[in-house]
Amino acid sequence: MSTRALAGGTKGLSIPRTTAAVHALLADLDWPRARVADVGAGRGHFCAVLGAELRARGLEPSAHLLPCDRHPATFQYAEVTCAEVAADGRLPYADDSCDAVVSIEVIEHVEDPFAFVRELARIARPGARVIVTTPNVLSLSSRVRTLLWGFPELFDPLPLVGADERLLGGHIHPIAPYYLALTALRAGLVEAELSGDRKKRSSLAWLVPLAPFLWASGAFQRRRLAQKHADVLAQNRTLLRALGSVELLTARTVILCAQKPPRA
Repeated sequence: MSTRALAGGTKGLSIPRTTAAVHALLADLDWPRARVADVGAGRGHFCAVLGAELRARGLEPSAHLLPCDRHPATFQYAEVTCAEVAADGRLPYADDSCDAVVSIEVIEHVEDPFAFVRELARIARPGARVIVTTPNVLSLSSRVRTLLWGFPELFDPLPLVGADERLLGGHIHPIAPYYLALTALRAGLVEAELSGDRKKRSSLAWLVPLAPFLWASGAFQRRRLAQKHADVLAQNRTLLRALGSVELLTARTVILCAQKPPRA
């Protein structure tokens, strides 16, 4: 059975290109031993994709996949049980218990992204990777929408009462790629890398007319920062380079991949 057919009933609002990009970041896991937490698992699409790979390897998905969600009743991948996340955001797993921790399109639904990423880091084993994705509010089409409307793409005025974090109307916290990386670093993770899932045509269209302004503004701001806080600029060079890349200027989704430091 194909992965598409297996995961069809679990897809919901999942984005295939994002799922594939995150899946690729787990390619080198030692699957016979690996335990992967899927935090905010939704209907279970990502677990279904991983479960198909595990089955192909002759492995039992329930021994390796740890999905959890605030609303576990919506989980539809029958081969694994979805645990419930506590109302205070505490994840239902022990410290240092997971070989990878994944959270796809969830952080924009939570009130405190720093506390959320600290929880992801808590359950990761030393040396494990933590992967978080969120809508890319830095993309050029999203920047133009923010300028004209005041809201980035995939964010709009919300119901002031009764918002459901599972739905589009529950997008309550747009987080820019730089601050997504900062949440990881503040949580004690290292080697925070940013990438995208796919290039949006609308952002590519804006790239040509805006490129001279982006280059000039970036050069001016880096020069200003070098004069006032050279040490801060030095610490941020890698992240600033990523933020100015065509990949992040045009991607629909930003993907953070960081690592929990190995034990000394």
